[in-house]
Parts: sequence; C-alpha cells; structure tokens
Amino acid sequence: MGVRVPLRATSSERGSRMPIRWYAVSLQSNREYLAQKYMQGNGVVHFLPTYRTMSARKDKSILLNRPLFPGYIFVQLEIPGQQKSVVLKSPGVCGFVSFSGGPAPVDDDVIDSLRILTGVASGGVRPHPLVKAGQRVRVADGPFRNAVGILCEADGQGKNLVVEVSFLGRAVAVPIDPEQVIPILR
Repeated sequence: MGVRVPLRATSSERGSRMPIRWYAVSLQSNREYLAQKYMQGNGVVHFLPTYRTMSARKDKSILLNRPLFPGYIFVQLEIPGQQKSVVLKSPGVCGFVSFSGGPAPVDDDVIDSLRILTGVASGGVRPHPLVKAGQRVRVADGPFRNAVGILCEADGQGKNLVVEVSFLGRAVAVPIDPEQVIPILR
C-alpha cells in the first residue's frame, strides 16, 4: 500500500519549505505496482489504494489485490522539489494530473478517507462508478440487465430506474440498487 507516513505532515516536519501536498499521478496501463516499487526504492512517499477481489483461473480461484483507481497513484511531496523529477522518471508514469497548467493537489481529507477505508474495510472496499440522480444509466446486473433509463431519487425510498417513452408522454419506474447501474457517458 505504500510507505507508511503520518496522515498529515506537521509544521515542524515541513519547516519553512513549500507545503507538502498529495498529488495524483497518471500511469500507463497496468504499471501501478512497477511505479510503486520504484518510488518506494527512491524514498518517494506514495499511496496506492487497493481492494481485494477473486480472480477465476482455469483450475482455481485466487484472491488478488487490485488498484482501486487503475492508472493512478498518489504521491506526497513539495512542488517544486527534487522528488518531482524522481516521480516523473518512475517507470510507467505519464505525468501529474494537472489543472490550470500545474499539478492539482488532492485534499488531505480525500487521502485520509481512502486510507481509512482501504485499511479497515479491505475486504469490503471495491470500485464503483459515480452515478447521480438524474443521470442516464444502463443496468449492468440483475433482472433488468441492459435496460437504459434515468436514475431518480424516490422520496426517501431509495433509487428508481425510470424508463421514458417520450412520444407517449409516459414513463415507468422500478426500484433499482445503484450498484447495479453504470453511467452512460455521452
């Protein structure tokens, strides 16, 4: 899971230098563990959140640790700083996730929450597509598999999948578990 560090660097650990922040780094496909090993060997504080999943093989099933965010690893460092170049030289690294021309810091609370979730509930944590009420979705599992509709909030009673027949001015709704749907990107 990465180098163990305090959840937040204290002001005495930082001294008068630039603030130490968390950043997301994008990676080439399936290079998470290679980049993690390189960073660990070069003293870069990093965090690769993982989850456990069963993988069916020809003759048996095995338990694997998979990256929770494939193609990304989090690093904690100063920008600018020497370790930035170490990160960029790591195998498989494409670059920092950037907005407005510079690496975009990730809130400490996000990293703290991910560390808590992956540390305590390692068996129950798994990736899930971000779906919101009002979003167009496709049902991926269950009796309504492949149905397409709008995910709606049902006044304190959970979520509903609403399928609209617009030319008739009608719609039908069925209760749906949000974990059974995936967002449809336009």
